[in-house]
Amino acid sequence: MALTGFLGWILSVIYKSFFLTGDEGFRRAHVLAKATFILSIILLVLKNPAKSYLLALFIIPIGLIYPGLEWVVAVTTLTALVGFAMGASAYLLSLTGLYHMTPLELLLIMARSIGLGTGLVFMFIIISPIELFNLLYLLGLRSVAVVPLLLAKTTPLGVRSFLDSLMVGSLKHEAFTKRIPPAVASLIEVGRFIDEYCYWKLRIPVKKMIAINRSYNYTLILLIISLLLAILQAKLWF
Repeated sequence: MALTGFLGWILSVIYKSFFLTGDEGFRRAHVLAKATFILSIILLVLKNPAKSYLLALFIIPIGLIYPGLEWVVAVTTLTALVGFAMGASAYLLSLTGLYHMTPLELLLIMARSIGLGTGLVFMFIIISPIELFNLLYLLGLRSVAVVPLLLAKTTPLGVRSFLDSLMVGSLKHEAFTKRIPPAVASLIEVGRFIDEYCYWKLRIPVKKMIAINRSYNYTLILLIISLLLAILQAKLWF
């Protein structure tokens, strides 16, 4: 059915936006560079929310470096759809006479959505589950330190399983509701396999941290972008 195919396409876009990367690229940047970069984005959004569309001018170029063009297309499509839905709903509401809104303002909403959305997604994908593992280890939460690693593996696997089920349903012209049980059953089966394979790792506190092979190139890129964002904020502030 058309609905199944459309939902499958949306899920594919979400999958490529959030789970296309592994522990490579900007995930290998130094944690302090990541913290500085994330803080610069947050400050820009909080101090100048109307200028959040400018984030796309920084995120898209470094996104082309890694994860690459496929990620840029996916995240731009996803954020544009969200922005269009928000802008269209606001524009339709303005037709009731509650407030005035022009088509140009609808485009501005889309642009801000793309900028803010790409920034948020990029912040998400550069955080390494290994760093969360090491953080929980340092905090003394060694019995649950492995949870971020498991979530990083099972979450995209679950999304992919559900996506494959929708694609099968689209080819067989089945209703969307008929594809949910097979997808859930497949995910439960995978979860059981993981629980069986990692039985002791899930029940015994970890004994040491995991070393991360840092990249100076990706660290330098994030620091340069953070500096440019700081300069931009200074100009917008004054």
